[in-house]
This record gives sequence, structure tokens and C-alpha cells, in this order.
Amino acid sequence: MECRDVREMADSFLGDELLTETNHEILRHLESCPVCRADLAARRELREGIRRAFHRAPDLGPSPEFVARLRTSLQSDVHRTPARRSVRSWGWWVLAASVLLATGLGVAYRGRDWIAATGALARAAVGDHKNCALQFRLAEQPISLEDAAQRYGAVYGVLQQLPPDDVATVAGLAHVLERHACVYAGRRFAHIVFEYRGRRVSLLVTDVEARGPLALPGQTVPHVTSAGRIDDMSVASFRTPRQIVFVAGDVTQPDLAKLAEAVAAPLARALAGV
Repeated sequence: MECRDVREMADSFLGDELLTETNHEILRHLESCPVCRADLAARRELREGIRRAFHRAPDLGPSPEFVARLRTSLQSDVHRTPARRSVRSWGWWVLAASVLLATGLGVAYRGRDWIAATGALARAAVGDHKNCALQFRLAEQPISLEDAAQRYGAVYGVLQQLPPDDVATVAGLAHVLERHACVYAGRRFAHIVFEYRGRRVSLLVTDVEARGPLALPGQTVPHVTSAGRIDDMSVASFRTPRQIVFVAGDVTQPDLAKLAEAVAAPLARALAGV
């Protein structure tokens, strides 16, 4: 099974709608493909975010009048069509209800566009970490965040102060070794290098298009998504309105997630204001 096949069936896989044999093929592919694992993790988190938002916001639910009309229409359709056609009609009604719900939540297919790009961005972030923080092999010399702020925008200025030089986590202290802006694979990152758990760990911030998922009702704290390991590095990420923040390094996934969670809320608030 190829990556293209997994992407096409990912939502059906998460919805437990596939045959057991197909599920096993997807699981075998995921074992050896970190990009598809990251893609699937992002899709799962989007689904869970929508579900949480729906439960926390009763006003997003269908009105009693809509439910009554839908029930009446479904019953009427079943009674006036042959059995074979009624199954097909039921499917269309379910699809129509799903589309209405997605439209009401404001997520629909814009989130899918973002999910498809997340794996490539995560791989670029890991590449920057390995080729800049661990062994300098970049084609372009890094510049200071102050210089980057003047050239490319206030986002880089925020990273001069945040996260602070010392970040306390439940797994230990993370200490900032270096702050700069650099370019890897044609993408510019604000890059902060930590000493954490005896390893160099990178926090990388890059701009993304506004097509990413909308903020969900009740979602005031950015959610950290773990993408597993990419090229032997653990990766975690979270979104802000205009950026995505990656944390990457050769530490355990739980320890990396703890660092990402420690910096997520204050950094997201600051970046949302620029």
C-alpha cells in the first residue's frame, strides 16, 4: 500500500469503516512511514477537536425543528421507495446531514488541505533541526532574530523573548542555547535551540497560509499534537492563527510533548497578537 492509498482511506480508517484486511495493510504501512503517521495523527486530532467543540457548544447542535423535519423526511422516503433504493436514499440523507454539520462548524474541507501539508512541514522542521542545530549544513547563513524581525515581520521579534531562556517542565529544565532565523528546503524558520534532557532540541516556528483549521469553540489553549518519530527524531507541534510551531529532538516522545506543552500557551498568545 502506498501513501496515496492511505491518504484516500484515512478518514474511513479512523471511522472504523474498512475491512479488517485493509486496516491491517494500513497499519503495516504506518509502521514504516512517519509522514503518514503524522498525517493520520493530525486527522484524528481534527476529528476529536470537532467532537469536543460540538459537545461544549450546545448552540451548534441541530434545532428540534430540524431534527423533526429530518426524521419525517427519512421515514417518508423509506416508506415510498423500494428496499434497495431506500438504502441508497438513507446514505444520501446521512451525507446531507454531515455536510450541514460541517458547514455549521466552519471546518469542512479547509482542514483537510492543512492536514495534507502537515507531514511535509514536519519533515522540513526535522531537517532544519538536524542540519542547523546538530550539524551546520545549511546553504544560507542564519541571521539574528532582530534582523529577521526587521526584514520579515514581528513574529521573529516575539521569539527574541519567548520562550524564556529557562523553561521548567515536569521532565526537567530546558535551557536556551541559541536563537536565530534560518532557511531549510526553501522555508524560513525562527529557530530556538534548547539543551533538554541531555540533548539539543529545536523549537521551530514558520508561517503557514490561512487555510488551516479554524479555532474551535471553547478551544483557548493550543493543543499539542505528537507526530511520533520522523528521521529518528521525536516531533510535536501546535498551531497559532498564522504559524505552526514544531518541537523536534532525539528525546522520548512524552518528554518532548512536555516541553511543547510548557511553551505552547504563552507563545501562542504572543504570536496571535502579531
